[in-house]
Amino acid sequence: MANENTNSLANMHGVFVRIPVLFRERMCEQCNWSMPTFYRKMREVNDWDKDSSVASTLSNAEKTMMKMVAIEVKEWLQNNLIQLIEA
Repeated sequence: MANENTNSLANMHGVFVRIPVLFRERMCEQCNWSMPTFYRKMREVNDWDKDSSVASTLSNAEKTMMKMVAIEVKEWLQNNLIQLIEA
């Protein structure tokens, strides 16, 4: 992947910077959300539970998808780190 003329620190940083973007993109794709919907769902709480800051409007299916996307992103990170380390 990399040769001796590449900047290893920049490459490693690029991998880590990509993680939140990848997570957001995959959640939007899998749940058929727009980017504004993604960010709205991150801060929403149920109207009937205003006293709790941890209540969420995510459905069980969305929570399951979030776990699956997290695993997918973790595997992407592992694969990219292995390629950088072995280069």
